[in-house]
Amino acid sequence: MNWLECVANVSEGRRHEVISVLQRAIQSIPDALLLHADSSYDAHRTVFTFVGPEDAVVNAVLHLARACHEHIDMRQHSGYHPRIGALDVCPIIALSPEAENSAEHAVRRIATGLAEGGMGGWFYALSAQREQYRDLAEVRRGEYEGLPARATSFDFGGFDPRFGAIALGKRPFLIAYNINVKSRDLGLVREVARRIRQKTPGGLPGVKAIGWDSPVFSCSQVSCNIVNLNECSLKQLFDRVQREVHTLGSSLKGSELIGLAPIYAFRDFDRIEDAVNYLGLDRVKSFRISERILEYRLPNAPLDKEV
Repeated sequence: MNWLECVANVSEGRRHEVISVLQRAIQSIPDALLLHADSSYDAHRTVFTFVGPEDAVVNAVLHLARACHEHIDMRQHSGYHPRIGALDVCPIIALSPEAENSAEHAVRRIATGLAEGGMGGWFYALSAQREQYRDLAEVRRGEYEGLPARATSFDFGGFDPRFGAIALGKRPFLIAYNINVKSRDLGLVREVARRIRQKTPGGLPGVKAIGWDSPVFSCSQVSCNIVNLNECSLKQLFDRVQREVHTLGSSLKGSELIGLAPIYAFRDFDRIEDAVNYLGLDRVKSFRISERILEYRLPNAPLDKEV
């Protein structure tokens, strides 16, 4: 299957009517299949996961970008999650080895379409034109407020203060995963995030992490990205965070998967149901296995369906 996946991160998680408009922009494109939409009030962010052949994904991203430009004004935006633009991050993932070239081609086509629409930003991850921009955190350094001083270095397009900037690129699978801590002590979760991230000596390989408050869930969170699933599983990350939190005098309140994950992320468990219970994936919001495992949504996907 020569399909691509896009996991578009949009800087809107509070206005349901706007989120619906953005969702319809994706769904209006023939052959673009929207798999999941995950909104966070506190982060003020929605993650849309959709798949399709190259043309469908390119057109869906451009329709979504135009809707973001129309309905989101970054000059009025605030939230816990780092961000640089209305359509903040747009990764393109090949769902099979045969789709690798198509993914890179799609990135270039999207960049051209964004520039023609008056929107701009930087290439990141595997598409980065500068080595430091392989790391998304470097692309977002200074966040939206720092863009006026950086916009002349865009890789494509121009700076519109309303839209901000976009990080666009081809990347491998990534798991966005938040672990809930009962303590509302921001210092505690930030210290845990520091201890576990890959950049810290003794940290977990393939893990990025930050700590923030989550008033909606009445807890704080260690917000993580697993950027290399071969080096770290969900259970390994959960167990490490639990140990660190316990040493600092608190405990966990389950965890939250953002978007979808491949079965391989749950390889430490015999059954997905066991993973849901152990990780507490349904503690702060509902979790339906049939809707959150990539292989279950794509029955013809060339991915391993065994845990």
